[in-house]
Amino acid sequence: MQDSPTTNELILTVAQFLGAELAPTLNDARLKFRVLVAANVLRIVARELEMSDAQLRAERERLNALLNENASGENTRAEVERMTRALARKIRAGDADAGAFHNAVYAHVQQTVMEKLQVANPKYLERVLKETAKLRE
Repeated sequence: MQDSPTTNELILTVAQFLGAELAPTLNDARLKFRVLVAANVLRIVARELEMSDAQLRAERERLNALLNENASGENTRAEVERMTRALARKIRAGDADAGAFHNAVYAHVQQTVMEKLQVANPKYLERVLKETAKLRE
């Protein structure tokens, strides 16, 4: 394991350089757009590196509860994928159409989407949460 700078720090430094220093100097709109996209991709990668393990473990725990399982192996991603397919089969079979299971599935899906947005587009998630809060007032 490396000391400082961390992988995330390195990635974010390159993203900052591309977005804040290089992009403003470019006159070619197409190239500028591509540089900004590259900077955004690097920020997504940094967030995924930072959050993915915890998010996968949390998703596995939610799926364990929904499916009455006790998956706890070392390959968390494979377990989540397997249990997600099992949950999809239950949903297609109509098991989640109403009742407590429906509510639990809805809460799981909502949380999973929010976690994915925390990585892919946290500004959009923030905006949606603010708009949702305003609607509830």
